[in-house]
Amino acid sequence: MSRQAVLKLYKDILRYGETLRFTNKKYFQYRIRTAFKDNKDLMDEETIDFQLKSYKRYLDYSNVPTLEETDLEEQFVRGSGPGGQATNKTNNAVVLKHKPTGFVVKCHETRSMWDNKKRAREIMITKLDNLLNKENSIEAQIRALEKKRQASRDYKKKKLAEMKKAFREREGLT
Repeated sequence: MSRQAVLKLYKDILRYGETLRFTNKKYFQYRIRTAFKDNKDLMDEETIDFQLKSYKRYLDYSNVPTLEETDLEEQFVRGSGPGGQATNKTNNAVVLKHKPTGFVVKCHETRSMWDNKKRAREIMITKLDNLLNKENSIEAQIRALEKKRQASRDYKKKKLAEMKKAFREREGLT
């Protein structure tokens, strides 16, 4: 089997993995990648990784910043809003400040202090990602994918309308 045939098979299997609905796609790709690394004539790891990245429809998380605990200032304050007396008496809302940028995040989404702490860190990472990576941030990638999908839907809708119109004119239904 030639090298090009192996690469084509690899690409086709990865594309097939994208269509699976009830399987963990990342696990499927991991298994395919390791199987090709271990069992096939294709041993060039750079080529394998390149093919994986070029046919991967997932978001690129490689540039997402990591939070250093030394850069964070964390406080637990009393929450507000619905919940009655328990909300007013417990310090389960989290205020997280990122010292280098000055970003402040307050999170009081749940009654659990630990869940709020985790969610505040996620929000902070998203804010930092948007600041540092701009058009390569996760949110920007999601927006770009949605825009691309919407353009595809619009094109298909327009093409279908044109075909229907041509059919009606051809059959004399209009």
